[in-house]
Formats: sequence, C-alpha cells, structure tokens
Amino acid sequence: DFQAFCDDNRGWLDDHALFTALKGHYHGRAWNHWPRQIRDRTPAALREARAKFAEAISREKFLQFVFYRQWKTLKNYGNNLGIEVIGDLPIYVHYDSADVWQHPEYFMLGRNKRPAFVAGVPPDYFSKTGQLWGNPLYRWDVLRKSRYRWWVERIVHNLGRFDRVRIDHFRGFVAFWQVSSGARTAVRGKWVKAPAEDFFRTILKRVPREGLIAEDLGFITPDVTQVLGKIGLP
Repeated sequence: DFQAFCDDNRGWLDDHALFTALKGHYHGRAWNHWPRQIRDRTPAALREARAKFAEAISREKFLQFVFYRQWKTLKNYGNNLGIEVIGDLPIYVHYDSADVWQHPEYFMLGRNKRPAFVAGVPPDYFSKTGQLWGNPLYRWDVLRKSRYRWWVERIVHNLGRFDRVRIDHFRGFVAFWQVSSGARTAVRGKWVKAPAEDFFRTILKRVPREGLIAEDLGFITPDVTQVLGKIGLP
C-alpha cells in the first residue's frame, strides 16, 4: 500500500519529501540560501541529495502515507453519513515551499531567485494600506504555454481528496494586485490581467464543473462577475 501511494503521488511527493529533508539539514533556511547547485536543482546535486538523505525522505513519505490513509478513513466516514467535504485551495503558495523550488519558472522571481513582485490587495474599507501577503506571483504567460499543467495537477489532486474544492481569491484569476518586492504596504501596486477564461476552460476539460466553487468576495468588479457567468461556477 505504501509503495502504491508513492507511485500514485510521485509528481508532488518526491520533491516534497526531498525538500523537507533538505530543510531539516539546512536548519530551516529558505531554499534560495541553500548551496547554489541544490538551490538550482542541478541533476547531479539532486541525485546526491536523494542518496544522502534517503532515510529522511522515506520517513517523510511514510508520514504522508499515514496521514492520507487517516484522512481517507475520516472522509469516507462523513460521506457515509451524507456529509460532503469542501476543501479550500489557496490561490497562492508560500515562497519557501517545494512548489516554488521545484518550478521557479512559473513564478515572478528575480535576482538569486527571490520574488520580484508579491501578492496582496489594494487599500479598501478593511485596511487603509491594503493587505501585503508577500506570496510570489505567477508568470501566467509561462503557465499558459504549459496549458496550466501545474494548476491542473493541483486541482485534480485536491478533488481526489475532497468532494468539492473552493477556489480562494477567485478575482485573482481575472486580475491580480502586483506589488514590488520589498514594499512595506500594498498601497503602491497595479492591477494586472490574468487569463481567467482560458485557464478555467482548460481546467474544466479535466474536472467536473460541479466540483468547483468560486470564493465570493462580496463587493466585486463587473469583469469578475462576467467571467464567473461565462464559466458557470457557483
């Protein structure tokens, strides 16, 4: 069962487990501060690391296996009682994550692979200075060329773990607030368009429409409402 889990989840599990082992070895330092060859994922450095930290990698994979087995048991228990489980899928990921380390080409990174721009929202009635989240932003042009493969795999994976998935910050797929890295607030930024219709049409070729829910942010702009209507998500 453990080997089958590892085989079925190889796309994310191998790099997650290696990342976790390396984080421990480098005392929690962010991946961009690791030695250059492992930071840049050269094939030789990855092979050496996988051999050197094989025990820590296997341990992390086994912990994930146990958790997923427990989660499946809990979810099945709820489903048998007529309860569906909604999972929340954050639009952004943390910079110091296996996702960004594994696929830096999908994110707006600059010198030394640090974020060139970060995410947030502009000033509104919640905050005079906006919200500066600090997550690296996506390079939608690069993602589009891959037909959003990373996102497709992410959503398919989550729909295998939940009955429905709520798409966090849906408006960020229509246009996102871009702030220069190093800014102290989100006041100085700009809206940048994202390929929402093309993105969700691609996603919906792989997953059932009824499996997705768009986050309702309350007050929203007409362009977001129009996209939501076109793709038909609740």
